[in-house]
Amino acid sequence: MEVTIRHAQNLLQIKGRIDTLSVQELENHCREGLDMQKNVIIDLQDCPYISSAGIRVLLKLKKSLAVNKKELFLCAMPADVYQVFLTAGLGQIFQFEPTVAQAEKKSVKDNKPKSQLVEFHLQNNRFQFLTSTDTSLPTLWTGPDIVSFAEMPFGFGTGNINQPSGTEAEAVDFFITTDKCVGFYKLSNPREADFRIVASEQKSAFSVHEAYSFGLHPAGLLKMPDGGSLGFDDLKHAVKVVSKLQGFHEKALFFVAATFDPEQPSIQVFTLLEERFPVGVNPKSGVYGIHLELDELETLQPDHQLRDFLNLNLSYENIAGISDIREIEQLNDPVIWIFSAADFVEGKNARPQIETTTAQRLDPVQGFLTRLLFSDARRLLVDPLHGGFSAQTFHVTSFDADGRKMRPTVMKIAHRDLIERESDRCSRYSLPYIFNNSAVVLGAEFFGNKGALRYNFVGIGGESSKLSWLTNYYEKENFGTLEPLFDKIFLHILKPWYGQPVLKNIRLFEEHDPTTTFFPHIYQTVSELFSISADDQYIWVEETGRQLLNPYWFLKHGYEKRKESSIRYYTGICHGDLNMQNILLDEHMNVYLIDFSETRPRSVVSDFARLEAIFLVDRAPLEDETDFTEYLNFILTFYSASDLKDIQPNTYKGKHAEKVSKNHLLALKMRQYAFECAQHQADPIPYYMALLEWVLPIVCYGIPIPQRRMSMIVSSILCEKVRQAVQEHS
Repeated sequence: MEVTIRHAQNLLQIKGRIDTLSVQELENHCREGLDMQKNVIIDLQDCPYISSAGIRVLLKLKKSLAVNKKELFLCAMPADVYQVFLTAGLGQIFQFEPTVAQAEKKSVKDNKPKSQLVEFHLQNNRFQFLTSTDTSLPTLWTGPDIVSFAEMPFGFGTGNINQPSGTEAEAVDFFITTDKCVGFYKLSNPREADFRIVASEQKSAFSVHEAYSFGLHPAGLLKMPDGGSLGFDDLKHAVKVVSKLQGFHEKALFFVAATFDPEQPSIQVFTLLEERFPVGVNPKSGVYGIHLELDELETLQPDHQLRDFLNLNLSYENIAGISDIREIEQLNDPVIWIFSAADFVEGKNARPQIETTTAQRLDPVQGFLTRLLFSDARRLLVDPLHGGFSAQTFHVTSFDADGRKMRPTVMKIAHRDLIERESDRCSRYSLPYIFNNSAVVLGAEFFGNKGALRYNFVGIGGESSKLSWLTNYYEKENFGTLEPLFDKIFLHILKPWYGQPVLKNIRLFEEHDPTTTFFPHIYQTVSELFSISADDQYIWVEETGRQLLNPYWFLKHGYEKRKESSIRYYTGICHGDLNMQNILLDEHMNVYLIDFSETRPRSVVSDFARLEAIFLVDRAPLEDETDFTEYLNFILTFYSASDLKDIQPNTYKGKHAEKVSKNHLLALKMRQYAFECAQHQADPIPYYMALLEWVLPIVCYGIPIPQRRMSMIVSSILCEKVRQAVQEHS
């Protein structure tokens, strides 16, 4: 190994292997030939190999330089040598540069002095103030809003820590933030103080009414090198002196103090309010903040940054108590970091800008989740698509910091459980089976009981693809156009799901009970809507002139009685909530599915029955009483079929003949698919049970009353058929 030292640049150039024979020579050169008060550059361009002993020498050199806040730059190393560092997990430890020139440029910049020491006396006490040239952007947050710890690393304000929904109706806390720790108390009762420590500053947040953030970098560090005690009035005087010497503003001040009293070690975080008072704070009190009692306080090292020092000392194990800072009078042997601000800019302006295409705006929690999911974007266009009982879906177009349009995606926001389930089931049941499916989960984020999912939603044609819901095609096209489209969806795209049925024991009454999924309130809804009790066995239906079986009675009592019973039937992977808003097509008629929260193996006919419920009940054309009567006559005939092969003709005579004809043919198409996927088993009961799972709860939908009442009658017909079949089987 040959070593050349260029002292002016503090540069070490190495030619040859760093191995067991040469490592001692390297260590000698590092110890004797380099200035440890400057950054060090090592040129490894002609070094083909480095041993573990060589890595050890470089780590020791880096540690020695860190004492003086200097850096080690490793430059131009061959790929094989660089891989050794990566394999050892040192990719984030060392500073790697592709060329010596780039390292020298950074080294010169880093070697410039970053601080200045100022000393003064006040009332027989000696003070030292070490200034910092690092700058922060002070920000103002006005709510209600959800603000992350990363957005407010050091600051104070009012809001709510324990119920972070971002609404004004919450009880108000006063809080102080220190990077990963927040201390707070009720303004109505400062003795109710507590703290929280978070693992991730970006993903942890709280509700803010009004708050002031001073950024990450203090203006400087104030010490009393001879020791002593400092009251808050004395601190104000010291700050005035420092302000005159250094020219920073003393009207907006924030402090982090460490008191190294061996008997009572502690950290105080507080503000001396002069001009700015968050909502709910009484300005006459003067000082607001938190006193954190510690079991022990680590010695402040020369190379300690404030964040590192706090993270080292503020932990659940080490914080012994917390109180309002006004309960103490003096700071003993303090070291004080001082933040100052001349003015504050709106914090929201520094965030990715979220724009909506409608009057609908995202609430604070939705906005926070959106920013987490799209942290790679500077601007977002959010277009609400459609919402169901349990989720809201948005089309999102994002732009990077330079204004370039990024990949369009779809975002779904719902309860945490649903988002977790959907992410898992998309990965487990969709991606391994459905080839032509673009709904790839790009990420999921959570806050409280809410979650958000980001789907890749680029069509086969790329960014310019135009995606449209299947609903749009259904509404404007005739059956002749729709039939080959549905054949493509169910006989080709989704064939890996339905085309590979597996015979298993399934519990139909347990599997298809809508009260265990989205509709536990169905009995209350029926009672309020139609004054029908689920405990009455029969209901009077005027249009039929007779009593019918009460479907909600059968759901409550019949399902419960039979939930343990099982049958041998074909199962397959089913979407679980397949409707025309979960199927999209691009301009080339490529098919894409979304919303996999309910996807799992179940009765193979389930998805087909789900769509029949949409065609024949959800979409029933019922504008007046005549329509209702005409359509009911058609329904009574259609559901007189004895099995899946029994095709009943279209008997509808009303004014909506074209629409009913299309729905009738589509429903028959679903039964054809079901019959084929069930290996030509014509037994209608598994199909009717799957159908009831979605017809019974239509009364809970936000659709006109006639359709909801029709769903009750159809449910009655189906329940009677199921009950008769079960009785005959028994």
